[in-house]
Amino acid sequence: MIVAVHALTGAAIGRVCRNPGKALILGAASHLIADHLPHRDLDPAPECLLAAAALGFVAVSQGSDSPEFAGAVGAVAPDLENVVARAARLPKERLLLPTHNRYHGRKTRDLTPQVILAAGCLALLCLPRRRRCEDAPGSGISTR
Repeated sequence: MIVAVHALTGAAIGRVCRNPGKALILGAASHLIADHLPHRDLDPAPECLLAAAALGFVAVSQGSDSPEFAGAVGAVAPDLENVVARAARLPKERLLLPTHNRYHGRKTRDLTPQVILAAGCLALLCLPRRRRCEDAPGSGISTR
């Protein structure tokens, strides 16, 4: 899965769960699920550029202390294993995450499903945040 798509998926999860701690954990779990889907990985240079752009977008648009950003970081974090393995020239069999070493989704050349998933997540992130009951006017709690 393209790392930027992982980030946007994690951010969308953070938008829904509204709790940074839970978003971080659920974002990491979403990474493992998404890696099972048929997908196309990109070369390292565009992966890094797109990942930085996605994380930057979430940080600027949602806030670096937001559940959305926590979810994005959680969803991207498992791929740090790939970065370390590539730098250390470790064989794929030495990777720890099962979705990185043996249960990885089928490779495909089609980017369409990932583009659709990313677009859906972006659409969710662009919607105004819903107010919670405690966020109502007069409650003393401000909304973002």
